[in-house]
This record gives sequence, structure tokens and C-alpha cells, in this order.
Amino acid sequence: FVGHVALYGFKSPPNAGQLYGATKLHLGAPFLESEKGQALASIRHVLAANGFYHASVDAEVQYDPRTQQSDIAFDIHPGKRARFEMPAIIGHPEYPVQNIVDATHWKRLYGLLGWQEVTESRIREGLDNVRKLYQKRDLLRARVALLGLQYHGDSNTVAPSISVQPGPKILVRITGAHIASGQLKQLVPVFQELSVDRDLLIEGQRNIEQYLQSRGYFSAAVSFGEPLTTERTTTVTYRVDSGGRHKFVLLGITGSTYFPESTIRERLYEVPAEFPRFPYGRFSTLYLQQDIQTIKNLYASNGFRNANITYRIQDDFQGVRDHLAVFIHIDEGPQTLVSSLSIEGVPTEEIAALRPMLAAAAGQPLSDITIASDRDNLLNYYYGRGYLNASFEYSTEPANKPYRVMLRYLLRPGPRKYVRDVLISGLQTTRRKLVLDRIELRKGEPISLAEETDSQRRLYDLGIFARVNTALQNPDGDEDSKYVLYDIDEAKHYSINVGAGAQIARIGGSVTTLDNPAGTTGFSPRVAFGITRDNFLGLGQMVGLQTAASTIEQHATLTYFIPQFVSNEKLSLTTTMLISNSNDVRTFTAHRREISVQLGNRLSRAYTIQYRLVFRNVTESNLKINQLLVPLLSQPESVGLAEFSFIQDKRDDPTDAHRGIYTSADIGYAAGFLGSQTEFGRMLLRNSTYHGFHHDFVLARSTQFGVIARTGGRPSIPLAERLYSGGSTSIRAFPDFQAGPRDLVTGFPLGGNALLINNTELRFPLYGDNLNGVLFHDAGNVYGSITDFSPRFRQTNLQDFNYMVQDVGFGIRYRTPIGPVRVDLSFSPDAPRFFGLKGTLQQYLNGTAISTVQKINAFQFHISLGQAF
Repeated sequence: FVGHVALYGFKSPPNAGQLYGATKLHLGAPFLESEKGQALASIRHVLAANGFYHASVDAEVQYDPRTQQSDIAFDIHPGKRARFEMPAIIGHPEYPVQNIVDATHWKRLYGLLGWQEVTESRIREGLDNVRKLYQKRDLLRARVALLGLQYHGDSNTVAPSISVQPGPKILVRITGAHIASGQLKQLVPVFQELSVDRDLLIEGQRNIEQYLQSRGYFSAAVSFGEPLTTERTTTVTYRVDSGGRHKFVLLGITGSTYFPESTIRERLYEVPAEFPRFPYGRFSTLYLQQDIQTIKNLYASNGFRNANITYRIQDDFQGVRDHLAVFIHIDEGPQTLVSSLSIEGVPTEEIAALRPMLAAAAGQPLSDITIASDRDNLLNYYYGRGYLNASFEYSTEPANKPYRVMLRYLLRPGPRKYVRDVLISGLQTTRRKLVLDRIELRKGEPISLAEETDSQRRLYDLGIFARVNTALQNPDGDEDSKYVLYDIDEAKHYSINVGAGAQIARIGGSVTTLDNPAGTTGFSPRVAFGITRDNFLGLGQMVGLQTAASTIEQHATLTYFIPQFVSNEKLSLTTTMLISNSNDVRTFTAHRREISVQLGNRLSRAYTIQYRLVFRNVTESNLKINQLLVPLLSQPESVGLAEFSFIQDKRDDPTDAHRGIYTSADIGYAAGFLGSQTEFGRMLLRNSTYHGFHHDFVLARSTQFGVIARTGGRPSIPLAERLYSGGSTSIRAFPDFQAGPRDLVTGFPLGGNALLINNTELRFPLYGDNLNGVLFHDAGNVYGSITDFSPRFRQTNLQDFNYMVQDVGFGIRYRTPIGPVRVDLSFSPDAPRFFGLKGTLQQYLNGTAISTVQKINAFQFHISLGQAF
């Protein structure tokens, strides 16, 4: 039987998946010697199609007489890949040959660097590019075909032969409405199918009507005549009678007694006009038909098998011209209920164990969806207990009451299959125990298909395997015991990432000047480099080095990560070493050296706890406050922290939540016996809630509370350990890390020992489905201590920072696959004012810097990715 299939020596392309597919050898299937020759021929063919014309392929089969497994190793010597040479263009191209050759992109840098290497994808893309060349001139019927590849062994080059027949131009015109040419090409399938026939034209007619109706032209009618054909041109003209723009103002639903009207409405795609998201509403006849079917399916799934849904469209509703109303009437009809449910084909003692997993029961609606769910549950129950050929049938019979049926489930478990043994193949550096610990199937136990696939998932979750294939040996055989096979391909052990970007924000001045302690708009370029070694020592563990450098921060992080710690998929252990120079808090440059160990425990999908030990040493330089006046703040500080975190995450979408709750609690203590020169406790709590209502409106709220309390050691909390806030994810009245107490002379932020912030957002659809708006209000601040907290909303003097700063604003969110792009503009009527200096640090120390009154700008602008919270 087919065991591990190994491929050695190949160069991509073709990739491993293409070569595996070419062998047509399936894990666990019977293996015939003739299949080896077929696999060799197929591999050579795939290699030749990718330019390897001198490839040699050998195969070696190792038989295991004990297990009857055959491991096949293909040793590939691809040789040098061929390159393109000048193709032969056959036919009547109409374009200059050189234009066609340039369109293929088979030349490197327009021929200055010679020709590209031959690959199958490059050949296909080259032909597609030639077709696009003709399509730009409306020659949609152009026929571009590869006639052959002429290989020249002496030069190791390939000359493609391309047949080109331009055909007539196909022109698609539209009268009576304006539709952009790009949009028209998407609506009329002639451009995709590259042909003209009546079916395609009718489909285009429907698409144009649908497009116009979706934009308020609900009575739009589209027609077309016979294509006008000449020797060189075929012209198709669509004629549009838009009928004027309508406004869909009302969707009425009557007749529903079983379901609340809100339950039906939330399933419908049609939406009456609402400003500004849908100024004319969302309506078309196609949408209406889809919604009617949705309502029918809803009723059918709840036993209303004869529900009848009708609708009526009324124009000029209530005498207002071009106002459209749709009335949907539901005739529910009788509800068919299950009078009794019987289970047959299995022992009586098993029936009691089966019933709790069934949705169908006496008194419940008769539903095909419910029956299908019961079928899946029952079959999975038996598949998980070794009955691999279990089958399910059902039937209904009328009961002695009208609209009542007797439901009958018939199960045929079939013979039971057992695990003969678990065979693992393909491991190179991975330790066998690592794999065995994640496979739950054991010798002599019934075969469980659920456990087989769950074990496969657990292996994939390690993140170190490119492919985990599982199968039964001889799956169609009659043996009572079967080998369970796991064939594994290890992923590449090393990965490298390189990135570049920039930060545009109110970053601040240089490290030597005292101007603008609140920051000015700045530009900070950023580069990043990382290298990761996966499956370190064959243990499924990861070692990674990540570095980044910008004008305000440079750091290097070395991480050792152990997933599924002690073979428990809920535990993970992370050890991190960090070296960082950071100037994001502009008061000082922090030089941080840190090592931390974190044990993560994922209790469930919603709950996670983390335990951490952190040891760090921080020194400050470029201090923007007089270190002679406050020498403790400029001294090096060593901190040893024991921390505990609790996380509750019940959001429906962490990147763009519409409902749910998020809570986190971080508690830490810097103890003397852990090496802390200052002993203190720190707690940071956060709670966020999300309430959805009325067509994608969301009321979101987040509250943060933090406190630091010194218990011993030095008399002051070090600058780098204090709480800092302000910016796009906290109080948008401030630039990043600018909230809270400030140095009374220079105006630079000092951080604080207490924090209270509340954010409230009303998120609402703005236009269409992807553009949303946000109205927000932020209130809070960082305080010198918890006793300094004040609910005041006004600053009493230029030395008062212990008040609650507020801001209001408007933001835009544009939905993307990786989360919303966020733009926020905030206004704060009570932004803090403070004393600052104009001059350099040396002038400050000499006493010649000029004192000025400065202020946080009342308007702040933030651009980021993801919601604020």
C-alpha cells in the first residue's frame, strides 16, 4: 500500500504539491509496481513543462513486509532550466510582431538582460497578456493559442509557436443611460466569455437592469436588438429606458404571526431609503425574489411546508411621485408537527444515548434542516465509534391528527472497525513523540474518524508541518482492523521577513531641543527585519529574532516560543529577551534591557489567563527635565515583576466588533526579592462593551482604570514604569503618550500613578456596506496619584493637570479584509495649557532658555488601522 511519497532535489516551480499530484499516488491505496513508471513519466512531463528538459528522475521503493507499506522516494536532478527565445507568430496578427513579443513579458527588462526562464505559469501568463493586448482594441474574439514549444538542446532555449487570429471587433454600446466602460465590461458577460450569443446577451440585459435598479432606477427596462455584423465589426446595442429615479420608502410585511416582524426583516437584503447609507434604498426585482425565497426557507425550516409568500409593488406611494413601496404578504398555512419519533436499527439500550443529540422530537416542527442536522449528528456518533459504513434513512407517515406526522429514523451501523496500529511517516527532524502525543487513536481502539481529523488538526496547529495527510490503509477492504496512517511533510525551518514603512503623527522635536513638548507633525521612517527558526531541535518550538529601527525607536527581540506546552494544547510558554532604545515618550530616551517568561493558559474560547515574570533594567538619557533638580528620575532602575493577566473576549469580531464584551485585568508586583530597586504594585483594568441595534448601528464603550502604588525601595516610581496615555487608542484629545502630569518648567510629560479613561462611540453605516462613520466622546486623564483624581472638566491653572480632559469628534472607517482603516478628527474644548521652554537642553541648564506658555492643540488628527477599541 502507498506510504510516504518523498521528493528530493526539485526546484520550484513546479512546487511540491504539483509534483505530488502528478504521481497520482494516494496514501493508503493499493500500490502496483506499474504505478511507479506512470509516476516517473508524469513527473518528467511536469518538469519539462517548466523548462527542465534534461531532468532525470529515479524512484526507489522501500517495502515494509510487517505493515505492507511502500515508501516511494523520487530523486530528481532537474538540470538547468531552459530560457525563452524569439517566438514564432503565425497567422494575421495585425499588430507588429515585436509588440506581441513585448506583451508576453518573456524578455527580461525589455530584452536588455536576455530572456526569462521557461515555466508553465509564465507561458500561460504570456498568452493571457497577448489576449489582453487584443481585447484593449475590442478584438474580443481574438484567438491566441500555443501551437508548440520548439526546444533547442544546443542552446537550452525554447521557441514558442503562437497562432494569432484577431477576428472582428466586438463593440458593446448602451443608449439611454450612462454606465462607465469598466462597469459595463463587468455586467456584460461577452467580455468574459469572449463570444457573442443570445444567452450571453440576455444575461447582460438582466445584469444591466439589476445594476440600474440597485441605484434607484427601479422601473428600468433594458432591451437589445440583433447584433449588427460587418466584415470587421460586430456591434451590440443595449437600449435603456430608465423610467426615472425612484426612492424605495417602505417595506411592509403582513400576515406573519409565528415570527416577529423583526425576525423576518433582519434576514432581508432589501432596505428602504435611509440617509446617508442608502439615499434611494436598496431594491431590485432580483433582490425581491431572493428575499421572498429567504422567507419561504425560514417558514419551511419551521414546519410551514405550504407557506405562500406574495408581494405587491406600489409606485407613487401616498401620492408622492417616484416613491416606491413594497408590500409582502405571508400566508403561513398550517404548521406540520412531529407527533412521534422512532429510532430503528440499533439496540434499544443505545436509543437513550442517541435522543439527547437530536433536534427532532414530538411536538416540534417538521423540518428538512432539522432532519439533516440529526442525520449528521447520528452518523458522526457512529463514525466516531468505529462504524465507518454507518448509513441513515428517514421516512414520515401521517398521524391520526391533521398536520401531524410520525417520523422514523432508520440506522444501519454496519461492521465495526478497529485500529490495528498508528503508522507515522515522513518525519525528518521532528521527534516522533511530539507527533504521537497529539494523536489520540490507540492500538485496539475503535477507529474514530473524528479523532483522526482532530489529531490532524492538532498537528497542523503546531505550525511546523507543510502537509499532514491522514488515511486508512486499504480503506475499501473488509479487514476488521486497519492501520491508521499519518504522512507528514515538514515545513521550511527558516523564514525571513523584511519590511519598511513610516509613521506620520505628532511625534515631537529632536532629542536635543526643548521646543514643542506636546509634539508637532513629524515623519519617522521605519525598517524591520526578522528571522525565525521553526521546529527548533525537532520539538515543535520556535526561536525568532525581530528587529526594527526608526528615528524614535530601535529594538531587537529574541523570542523562544513553546506551543502546546507539556503536550497541552491550551498551554503555551514564551521566553523573550528585549533590547530597546525608545523615544516615543519625548521626555526622555529609554534604554531598556528586559527578559520575560510568560505561561499562557487558554481556558476556553472566551477566557485566557497569563502568568509572567519580567526582569528589566531601564536607563534614561536625553532627559528633558533638570536631572540636577530631580536626580532620582535619571538614575538607572532595575525592576523584577510578577504579573497576572485575565482576559475575557466575547466579541463577535475582534477587529470590528458589533456585539459582545471584552474585559482584561493586569495585576503586577515589583518585589525586592525579584531584584526591584523600587517596590510597587500595579493594576490595569479594562472593560469594553458593544451593543448592536437598528441596521448595523453599534454603541461601543470602553473604560480603563489603572493605579500604581509604591510599597518600598526608592521614594519615586521610575519614569519608565509610570502610566502613560493619550493618542488614537485612548484619549484622542492628545498626541501619543501626552496625557497627564508634566514637568512644570519644560512642559514634557512625566507620566502618572493613576489612570481613568472612558471612551464612547456611536458607529453607524455611512454609505454602502464598506464606509462607516463614528461619533465619539473621550473623557479621562493620567493623574499623579489616585488621590489626585478629580472629575473637574476645567484646568484651574497652568500647573494643574489632574482634571478630566474631554474631546468629541467624528471618524470614518473603511472596511478592508484586515480590518477597518480608521481616520479620526477630535476637538477638545479643555485641552491643557502649560509652561514650556524655547531653546536647547544646554540653554536650559545654563538658565538662558526662554519660558513660554504652550497648549495641546484643540484639534487632533489620527490615522490608524482597526477600531479604537
